[in-house]
Amino acid sequence: MRWTKAYRKTHGKELTCDPVYEFEKNKDTAIRYNRDVWVDTIQAMEKIDKIRQDRENRFWDERMRKAQHHKKEMIKSNLMKHDSLIRNVETRKKVLAMKDAKEEQKKLKRMQLRSKKNLNLGLNQEMDGVEFDDSEVKLPKVNPNANITTRRKHRMQIKKQKQKLRHLAERKAMINSQNKTEMEVE
Repeated sequence: MRWTKAYRKTHGKELTCDPVYEFEKNKDTAIRYNRDVWVDTIQAMEKIDKIRQDRENRFWDERMRKAQHHKKEMIKSNLMKHDSLIRNVETRKKVLAMKDAKEEQKKLKRMQLRSKKNLNLGLNQEMDGVEFDDSEVKLPKVNPNANITTRRKHRMQIKKQKQKLRHLAERKAMINSQNKTEMEVE
């Protein structure tokens, strides 16, 4: 029930821990009537109510400031996801540029993670750019007598090994082509 006070307080949508709310607690003791105390109490209630309203407004403003960033990110991701629906050419170009930049950031993060894991498989940047050929690599064969799940696992392992080797060969070729273009420029 998202509209209940309990939900809103537990999910941080309303101000809960504030000393202003301590004044509202009921006391079981009867207080003898005194006009001065009554007037002071009414005036204090008005001041406390104003303080409470100001604090709630500040809390809401802060919450909305944080939500604004999240909303912008959601709009950007939605635009990137449905870029073919954008009619304006300039806007579509901007969205595609943002999409490319995001993909580049993802690639950089993956590369950093791989370098942290020290995944090398014997291929490094100094090796020459030899194209990948399946006949060069001796991969173990699948045992036909093994049960089905073992064969599937084994096939998946072989498939992953081939993908890694292809990716490394492509990366190596890309690095070599970049090095050649840099040397030609110099």
